[in-house]
Amino acid sequence: MLNDSISESLTYVQDEPDIKTLRYAYDQTVTELESYFDLCRTSYDDRRNFWPGKSRDHRKHGSDAFPWEGASDMECHLIDERITRLVSLFMSSLGRANVRAFPVESSDIARSKIVSGFLKWMVSSGYIPRFHREMELAANYMLERGIIISYVGWQREDRRFIQELDIEQISQMSPEIAMAVQQGNSDEELILLLQNVFEGVTEKRAKKALKDLRKKGTAELPVVRRQVNAPDVKTLAPDGDFFFPTYVTDPQRAPYCFWRTYYTPQELENKVVTDGWDEDFVEYVIEKYRGVNIDSIEREQEGRRSLSLTDNAYEAEELIELCYGYQRLIDEEDGAEGIYCTVFHREFDGNEMAPGYAKFELLNGYEDYPVVVTKLSEDSKRLYDTTTIPSVLRGIQNQVKVERDSRVDRNSLATLPPILHPVGQAPTDWGPGRMIPYRRKGDLDFAPAPAYNNGSAEMETTLTDLADRLVGLDDSPISQVRKQFLVDKFLSHTAEVLRMAYKCFQRFGPDEVFFRVTGIPDPQTLNKGNPDENFDILINYDVLNTDPETVQAKLQQFVALNQLNANGRLNVDALLDVAAASIDPVMADAVLQPVENAQQQVIKDVTDDLTKIFAGIEMPARPAGAQIALQTIQQYSQQPDIAQRLQGDEAFRARMEKYAGQYTFQMQQAQNAQIGRVGTQPAQMGSIQTQNM
Repeated sequence: MLNDSISESLTYVQDEPDIKTLRYAYDQTVTELESYFDLCRTSYDDRRNFWPGKSRDHRKHGSDAFPWEGASDMECHLIDERITRLVSLFMSSLGRANVRAFPVESSDIARSKIVSGFLKWMVSSGYIPRFHREMELAANYMLERGIIISYVGWQREDRRFIQELDIEQISQMSPEIAMAVQQGNSDEELILLLQNVFEGVTEKRAKKALKDLRKKGTAELPVVRRQVNAPDVKTLAPDGDFFFPTYVTDPQRAPYCFWRTYYTPQELENKVVTDGWDEDFVEYVIEKYRGVNIDSIEREQEGRRSLSLTDNAYEAEELIELCYGYQRLIDEEDGAEGIYCTVFHREFDGNEMAPGYAKFELLNGYEDYPVVVTKLSEDSKRLYDTTTIPSVLRGIQNQVKVERDSRVDRNSLATLPPILHPVGQAPTDWGPGRMIPYRRKGDLDFAPAPAYNNGSAEMETTLTDLADRLVGLDDSPISQVRKQFLVDKFLSHTAEVLRMAYKCFQRFGPDEVFFRVTGIPDPQTLNKGNPDENFDILINYDVLNTDPETVQAKLQQFVALNQLNANGRLNVDALLDVAAASIDPVMADAVLQPVENAQQQVIKDVTDDLTKIFAGIEMPARPAGAQIALQTIQQYSQQPDIAQRLQGDEAFRARMEKYAGQYTFQMQQAQNAQIGRVGTQPAQMGSIQTQNM
């Protein structure tokens, strides 16, 4: 545990971060997590069939080879197969799940549907970059390593590109520069102007650009272009990227936590311009620590040095490792809490050449650390006391491998049994068609081949069935519950990620994106809201819906239930949404319009028809929206001028009665279909009474 002085440094806000203390806390945290890291390494190896002495030809070699040199040493992918099946189930559930935002306060009820639609768009449109890829990685981490850690923030990625600009282009960016060049202002003045307009330009480059402008009318200058302005969701490896203290039970109550990540030199230099990182710090770590202390190395044969637990795919020697230290600090004056972030290097605490950190800032508006954490098994309060799918299935996979290897070895003995021969008279050659000399009959003979044993295959079947049962992949009722439990856990994690992503959008997102997606006509009354607005984000999916026959049976039950819907308690529109989504969620969003829009369209169509009927044109009823249509007709007929004409114009009244009667017949047919009776003819429905019109 930390001593009192260090603990105080990690408790209260200071003008500058205590880098030595942060480094100490980081090193202690990583050391104390070694047992969990060992669990992850073992799970990683079990899933990918890594073991000491493994050969490329899947045969045993060396002095330890058993039962003989060249015996079978096959891979068994029992663990990987079941993790992959569960991950596929998770991602299919996410793709077909219903995303909804429920209001926490009554004032948010009107916006809940709008926010629900916006969240669906965020997921499906790619507005959150690589969202499904990150969630797939999260599913793998939860099952393989027992913990998901998802970072949620906002990404403004600015990148500088060298571009050759002429005087006209520069004039569009800064008329002042173009005018100064044309007027022949002093070099010192022009260099300052170039440095002010073109962010990050050194004095040396500015001098060269000025020289080129005067000589050939063009110059190469860096132009900053914003590439990304969107929520940033990253899945972080719990054993390589993000660390909490080992004693943590509630991650959001931890006094500190660390995110280890990696940058190329180009990315770090860009951070100076775009994120305000300290230039001296960046230059120092690029020079001193490039490719140093990188220990998140892909666990593969042949010692291949490439990173596995980062967002980048660069060779390790080209990267610089940095740490984000997050702290929940208290202001001693008022006792208010805040989330602070310090960017540092774990082996550098500053010197006369550079400070010990790149940036120290309050994460304004954040009440919690910008991560969502979920455990696979809540069988212990501590975060890192968890289990993994490989740890559950390790023994079964090993025994299945033994059974398979034994059958291969038995077949090898049956194909080429050992040969019995007198001492000193071993055959010189062996194979099909070979001539084997002997002195007398019986000198050479085959040893008895082992008999085929059905028990081995039966044992493997028993073991694989047990593996399926343990992870919820068989067809038993209890396994369905287990499978639903795992899907619910994953979708709950995803829902919290979306909630935080929407909070980030409210803080940093552009209003025009919200207006464009939601189609809100009045941005003054309905906008993206503010971070104080709260919604409960739910993502639900029934795993039984992966079976088309089950879905069809459910829908038939709801249709039958609608026969009892005398009081209108069953939301038929919602049933239509569910039914369409079960067929194809993507197509459902495309073909189904909101109920409000549909009603407005029916009213518009009927109003157009009534205008034509008033003008003497006979119109047929539309195929849908009978109830809304009749209400619209009733309201139209009660207008004084329309009611007067209905009484005096028999032809007009006949056209109106026929038009309304067709909608009445549609409603009667729907009712007859529900109760199983044959519909009546339009003539039997009676006419609309003139006084009611």
